[in-house]
Amino acid sequence: MIQKIKKIKKLDIFQNYTCDSSLPEFKRYNLFYGWNGSGKTTLSKLFDSFNSGENPEYPELEYEIKAEDESIKQGSEYQTKIRVFNKKYIENNIEIINSRAKSIFILGAKNKELSKQIKEDEEKLKKLKKEKGELEDIKISKETEKGKKFTSVAKIIGATYAGGTVRNYIKTHAENDFENLESKQILEDTKVSKYHTILKQEQKQKLSTLEFSFDLDQSYKNVIDICKKTVESKIISRLKEKDDISRWVETGIKLHELHKSDNCEFCDNIISESRLKDLASHFNKADQGLKKEINIEIEELEKKLSELKNIKASDKVLLYKELHTEYSSRLTTFNQEKTNLSLEISTLIKKLEDKKTKTTEGLNFARSLDNNFSDSIVLLNETIEKHNDKTDNFQIQKDEVNLKLKNHYLSEIFDDVKKLEQEAKDCVKQILDIQNGTVEKIGIIDLTKQILNNKATISSEHKACGELNKNLHIFLGREEIIFEVAPAGGYLIKRNDKVAKNLSEGEKTAIAFIYFVVHLKDQDFDLEEGIIVVDDPVSSLDSNSIFQAFSFLKNSVKEAKQVFLLTHNFDFLKLLINWLKHFDHGNNSEYFMIKNSYIDNERIAKIDKIDSLLTKHESEYHYLCKQLFDFREDSEDDKSIQDVYHIPNIGRKVLETFLMFRIPKSGTMYSKIKHLEDNTSFDKNKLTAINKFFNDQSHITGSGFDPSLVQEAEKNVNYLLDMIEKVFPEHYDILKDQFNQN
Repeated sequence: MIQKIKKIKKLDIFQNYTCDSSLPEFKRYNLFYGWNGSGKTTLSKLFDSFNSGENPEYPELEYEIKAEDESIKQGSEYQTKIRVFNKKYIENNIEIINSRAKSIFILGAKNKELSKQIKEDEEKLKKLKKEKGELEDIKISKETEKGKKFTSVAKIIGATYAGGTVRNYIKTHAENDFENLESKQILEDTKVSKYHTILKQEQKQKLSTLEFSFDLDQSYKNVIDICKKTVESKIISRLKEKDDISRWVETGIKLHELHKSDNCEFCDNIISESRLKDLASHFNKADQGLKKEINIEIEELEKKLSELKNIKASDKVLLYKELHTEYSSRLTTFNQEKTNLSLEISTLIKKLEDKKTKTTEGLNFARSLDNNFSDSIVLLNETIEKHNDKTDNFQIQKDEVNLKLKNHYLSEIFDDVKKLEQEAKDCVKQILDIQNGTVEKIGIIDLTKQILNNKATISSEHKACGELNKNLHIFLGREEIIFEVAPAGGYLIKRNDKVAKNLSEGEKTAIAFIYFVVHLKDQDFDLEEGIIVVDDPVSSLDSNSIFQAFSFLKNSVKEAKQVFLLTHNFDFLKLLINWLKHFDHGNNSEYFMIKNSYIDNERIAKIDKIDSLLTKHESEYHYLCKQLFDFREDSEDDKSIQDVYHIPNIGRKVLETFLMFRIPKSGTMYSKIKHLEDNTSFDKNKLTAINKFFNDQSHITGSGFDPSLVQEAEKNVNYLLDMIEKVFPEHYDILKDQFNQN
C-alpha cells in the first residue's frame, strides 16, 4: 500500500509540495475533499504516473512516495497495479462523441487453471521481450560502434584525399568502399609516408632530355692519323727546336705576304732573298696542307667542346621529390663525365697544336681515357623520362595512391568491423529465435498467440457487455441506452437501437462511471491486489444519481487493497464519510483536504488534514460559516487580494443557505433580501451592500479584482455575520459555540 506522498514537484499547481510531518499516513480507504480547481484531478494524474514512473504530460515531474516502508521516486516502477478514474481514463477508454468504448474481458468462472497459465505465459512473454530488448540494445550499440569507426576512418580518408579527385568523403562512402574490400590491404609505414608525400605534390612541368650527337671515337682516330703524317722540308734547326718561335715566324711570313712587306715588321731590316727561300722551304705546301688539315680538326674539336659546355642538366628541384636521390646521383656522374670528356677534347686539341710544329716527324699518340659521358646522359635522361611520365600520368597516379591509402585505412578497421558485424548478426539471430521461437523454445509470436487464444477461450467481451447494460439500467432507471458489442471489437453505445447522439452530461457521467465499475472486474486487474483512485464520479449528476453513484462505488471498491476517493461535491462527501465511519468502525479510513494558497503571487496546492467541521456536520454550511468567522477574527493588516479571492464565493453560499432556511419560500436572493428589509430592523444600506458585493464579486470574469477588494471583503463579511446575528441570534450563538469548541 501507499503510505505517504512525501514530495511533489513540477506538477501543475503542486509545484513544490512536501508532506507535513504531522499529516497521518494513508490507510486502506482515503478520502480527499477540495473545491473545484483546487488540484484533485491533478493529484489523480500523479497516481497515474506511479506504475510507469513517468508522466508524458509532465516530463519534468518529480515525486517521492512511501510504499511498503520504502521510497519510490520518478523513474522507478511501482509494482502494485493502480487504476485511476479521471478525465484521462475516460478519454483513453470511451469515445463519447463517437458513442464507442473499448472491450472489457471478464474471466469466466470455470477457467482458473487457464488463467494461471495465462499469467505464467505473460511473465514468460515479459521476460522474452526484455531479453529481446536487451539484444536489440546490444545490436544497436554494435552498429553504433561500427558506425563510429566508419565515421573516424572517413575523416582520415577525407583528409588524405586533399589534392585528390574525391571531395567530401563521409561515413556512407567508407561503408560502401568497405563492402568492396575483399581482403586487408595493409601498407608498410614507409609506403604510407611515401604516398602521403606524393599526394601533397603539385603537378610539375615536363623537362627536356639531354642530346649529344658527336662521335669521340672518330675524333681520336683522326688525331692519331694526323700525328703519324710527316712532310718533306728544309729543316731550320732553330725553328724545329723552338715551337713557339716556329709558330711566330710562320705567322709573320703570312703577314708579310699579306702586306707585301720587304722589311721585317719587327726590326725593320731588309729580309734577304736567301732567308725567304729557306723559310719557304721550311714551311712548304705540304707543310701548309697538313697544318690546314690540323686546323680543320682543331676547329671540329673546339666546336664539340663548345657544344659540350652548352649541355646543361636541369636542377633537381624541377623534378618530383621521390626522384631527387636518383637524379642527384646520376647528375654527379654526368658532371664528372662531362668534365672528363672536356679534358679529353682539350687534350686532343693540344696534341694537334703540338703536331703543327712537328709536321716533319711522326708522333705516337694513343687513347688514354675511356669516357662514359654518353652513358651518363642515357641514365640522366632515364630519370627525366620518369619525371615526364609522372607528369603525363599525374592524376592517374594520384588516384592509384588514393585508392591504396583508402584501402589501407579501411583495412586497419577490417578486423574490428567484421567482429562487430558478426556480433550484430549473432544478436539478430538470437532476436529472431526469441521472436519466432526454436525447436526447444517457444517464441514471442507463438506465445502471444497462445495468450490471446487462451484469453479468448476464458474471456468474453459479451459477458462484460451484459454487466455494463445491467448496471447502466439500474443506475439510470431506464433501458433506452445500452452497450452493444461492435463487429470490429469494443462496444457501440446505442439509444433505442441507434448510435446514441446528444447524450446529456449526466448520461455521459453515468456511462463513464458504470464502464469503470465493470472494468475493475477485467482479467488484467486483480481487485484484491490493486489500488483504485476515483476522481469526482458524480460531476453533472442530479441528487438522485449521486446516491446511485455512491452505491455502485461503495460495492465495487470495498474489496480493493487500497482506495483513494477525491470529490468536490459536499453531498457525495457526506455519503462517503458516513459509509467509511461505519465500515470497519472507521479504523481503516483517513480524511484529507486539498487546500490552496498564494506564494509570490502564484497559487499552490497542498494536502492537509480535513477540517473537523466537514466530518462532524451534515452540511457544508457549517464549514463555510467557520471560514467567515476565521476571516473576521484574522487581525493581520496586510491581507492581499490573493488572501481574499475566495471570500465572495463563500459569502454568497452562506447567504443563499441562510436565506433558504430563514425565508423558506420560492424567490430570488434579491426578493429574499427585500423581505428582510421590510420585516427586520437590520440596516437597509448594509443589506444592499451585502447583496451587491457577494453577488457581483462571486461572478467576476476576465476584468479582474477591484483593488479595493480586501477592504470591501472585510467590511461586507462583518455586515453578513452581523445580519445573521441580528436576524437569527439563536442560530448565530450555536454556530459561534461550535466554532469555539473546535
